[in-house]
Amino acid sequence: METFRSPQLSLFHNVLELAKNISRYQEIILKEFSISHEQLNILIILHYDSCESSLSLLEIQERMILSTTNTSRLIDKLKDKKLVERKIDQNNKRKVQIRITDDGREIVSKAVEKIKQSSAKISSEISDSEAINMSKRIFEINERILDWH
Repeated sequence: METFRSPQLSLFHNVLELAKNISRYQEIILKEFSISHEQLNILIILHYDSCESSLSLLEIQERMILSTTNTSRLIDKLKDKKLVERKIDQNNKRKVQIRITDDGREIVSKAVEKIKQSSAKISSEISDSEAINMSKRIFEINERILDWH
Protein backbone atom coordinates (compact mmCIF):
# COMPACT_ATOMS: atom_id res chain seq x y z
CA MET A 1 0.00 0.00 0.00
CA GLU A 2 1.35 3.40 -0.99
CA THR A 3 1.97 6.15 1.53
CA PHE A 4 0.06 9.39 1.16
CA ARG A 5 0.18 12.71 2.95
CA SER A 6 -3.13 11.97 4.61
CA PRO A 7 -5.54 9.08 5.14
CA GLN A 8 -8.12 10.99 3.07
CA LEU A 9 -5.79 11.13 0.03
CA SER A 10 -5.16 7.43 0.48
CA LEU A 11 -8.92 6.81 0.54
CA PHE A 12 -9.50 8.82 -2.66
CA HIS A 13 -6.66 7.01 -4.39
CA ASN A 14 -7.97 3.59 -3.33
CA VAL A 15 -11.55 4.38 -4.41
CA LEU A 16 -10.33 5.55 -7.84
CA GLU A 17 -8.12 2.48 -8.14
CA LEU A 18 -11.07 0.26 -7.23
CA ALA A 19 -13.28 1.92 -9.85
CA LYS A 20 -10.55 1.45 -12.47
CA ASN A 21 -10.10 -2.23 -11.57
CA ILE A 22 -13.84 -2.94 -11.62
CA SER A 23 -14.06 -1.25 -15.00
CA ARG A 24 -11.13 -3.28 -16.41
CA TYR A 25 -12.54 -6.49 -14.97
CA GLN A 26 -15.95 -5.90 -16.53
CA GLU A 27 -14.36 -4.97 -19.87
CA ILE A 28 -12.86 -8.45 -20.03
CA ILE A 29 -16.28 -10.02 -19.41
CA LEU A 30 -18.06 -7.72 -21.91
CA LYS A 31 -15.59 -8.51 -24.71
CA GLU A 32 -17.34 -11.88 -24.99
CA PHE A 33 -20.55 -10.04 -25.88
CA SER A 34 -18.85 -7.42 -28.10
CA ILE A 35 -20.31 -4.54 -26.12
CA SER A 36 -18.88 -1.74 -23.97
CA HIS A 37 -19.81 -0.69 -20.40
CA GLU A 38 -21.83 2.20 -21.79
CA GLN A 39 -23.67 -0.05 -24.24
CA LEU A 40 -24.48 -2.52 -21.45
CA ASN A 41 -25.70 0.40 -19.34
CA ILE A 42 -28.13 1.42 -22.12
CA LEU A 43 -29.34 -2.16 -22.56
CA ILE A 44 -29.89 -2.52 -18.81
CA ILE A 45 -31.85 0.75 -18.73
CA LEU A 46 -34.05 -0.42 -21.59
CA HIS A 47 -34.40 -3.93 -20.16
CA TYR A 48 -35.42 -2.92 -16.64
CA ASP A 49 -36.80 0.63 -16.97
CA SER A 50 -38.82 0.55 -20.15
CA CYS A 51 -41.46 -1.95 -18.94
CA GLU A 52 -41.89 -3.65 -22.31
CA SER A 53 -42.24 -0.31 -24.10
CA SER A 54 -39.62 2.13 -25.24
CA LEU A 55 -37.75 5.16 -23.94
CA SER A 56 -36.73 8.38 -25.60
CA LEU A 57 -33.09 9.32 -26.07
CA LEU A 58 -33.43 11.94 -23.32
CA GLU A 59 -34.92 9.43 -20.87
CA ILE A 60 -31.99 7.07 -21.53
CA GLN A 61 -29.44 9.86 -21.08
CA GLU A 62 -30.99 10.84 -17.74
CA ARG A 63 -30.65 7.28 -16.44
CA MET A 64 -27.08 6.68 -17.59
CA ILE A 65 -24.63 5.85 -14.81
CA LEU A 66 -21.95 7.85 -16.55
CA SER A 67 -23.37 10.82 -18.36
CA THR A 68 -22.45 10.82 -21.99
CA THR A 69 -23.13 13.09 -24.91
CA ASN A 70 -22.52 10.13 -27.18
CA THR A 71 -25.71 8.27 -26.25
CA SER A 72 -27.04 8.58 -29.79
CA ARG A 73 -23.82 7.14 -31.23
CA LEU A 74 -23.91 4.27 -28.71
CA ILE A 75 -27.53 3.52 -29.61
CA ASP A 76 -26.58 3.51 -33.32
CA LYS A 77 -23.94 0.86 -32.56
CA LEU A 78 -26.47 -1.21 -30.60
CA LYS A 79 -28.91 -0.85 -33.50
CA ASP A 80 -26.24 -2.10 -35.93
CA LYS A 81 -25.84 -5.15 -33.68
CA LYS A 82 -29.64 -5.60 -33.71
CA LEU A 83 -29.83 -5.20 -29.93
CA VAL A 84 -32.14 -2.16 -30.04
CA GLU A 85 -34.66 -0.66 -32.45
CA ARG A 86 -35.31 3.03 -33.14
CA LYS A 87 -38.82 4.17 -33.91
CA ILE A 88 -39.97 7.68 -34.79
CA ASP A 89 -42.91 8.84 -32.69
CA GLN A 90 -45.92 9.29 -34.99
CA ASN A 91 -47.23 12.23 -32.92
CA ASN A 92 -43.90 14.05 -32.76
CA LYS A 93 -41.56 13.30 -35.67
CA ARG A 94 -38.60 14.81 -33.78
CA LYS A 95 -39.00 12.32 -30.92
CA VAL A 96 -37.26 8.96 -31.38
CA GLN A 97 -38.23 6.01 -29.20
CA ILE A 98 -35.67 3.29 -28.44
CA ARG A 99 -36.73 -0.28 -27.69
CA ILE A 100 -34.61 -3.28 -26.69
CA THR A 101 -34.86 -6.37 -28.90
CA ASP A 102 -35.08 -9.98 -27.72
CA ASP A 103 -31.38 -10.38 -28.61
CA GLY A 104 -30.62 -7.33 -26.47
CA ARG A 105 -32.56 -8.81 -23.55
CA GLU A 106 -30.64 -12.06 -23.91
CA ILE A 107 -27.28 -10.23 -23.84
CA VAL A 108 -28.31 -8.31 -20.70
CA SER A 109 -29.32 -11.53 -18.94
CA LYS A 110 -26.14 -13.37 -19.89
CA ALA A 111 -23.77 -10.46 -19.21
CA VAL A 112 -25.32 -9.61 -15.83
CA GLU A 113 -25.24 -13.28 -14.80
CA LYS A 114 -21.59 -13.60 -15.82
CA ILE A 115 -20.68 -10.44 -13.90
CA LYS A 116 -22.55 -11.77 -10.82
CA GLN A 117 -20.74 -15.11 -11.02
CA SER A 118 -17.39 -13.45 -11.47
CA SER A 119 -18.05 -11.12 -8.53
CA ALA A 120 -19.12 -13.94 -6.21
CA LYS A 121 -15.62 -14.47 -4.75
CA ILE A 122 -15.29 -10.82 -3.78
CA SER A 123 -18.85 -10.76 -2.47
CA SER A 124 -18.21 -13.79 -0.29
CA GLU A 125 -15.28 -12.02 1.37
CA ILE A 126 -17.35 -8.98 2.43
CA SER A 127 -20.09 -9.38 5.02
CA ASP A 128 -23.47 -7.77 4.49
CA SER A 129 -22.85 -5.27 7.30
CA GLU A 130 -19.41 -4.34 5.88
CA ALA A 131 -20.96 -3.84 2.44
CA ILE A 132 -23.76 -1.71 3.88
CA ASN A 133 -21.31 0.43 5.87
CA MET A 134 -18.96 0.90 2.89
CA SER A 135 -21.89 1.74 0.63
CA LYS A 136 -23.22 4.32 3.08
CA ARG A 137 -19.82 5.98 3.43
CA ILE A 138 -19.20 6.04 -0.34
CA PHE A 139 -22.70 7.46 -0.87
CA GLU A 140 -22.01 10.17 1.73
CA ILE A 141 -18.69 11.05 0.07
CA ASN A 142 -20.39 11.23 -3.33
CA GLU A 143 -23.09 13.51 -1.88
CA ARG A 144 -20.44 15.83 -0.45
CA ILE A 145 -18.59 15.94 -3.75
CA LEU A 146 -21.84 16.86 -5.53
CA ASP A 147 -22.37 19.65 -2.97
CA TRP A 148 -19.02 21.21 -3.95
CA HIS A 149 -20.52 22.50 -7.19
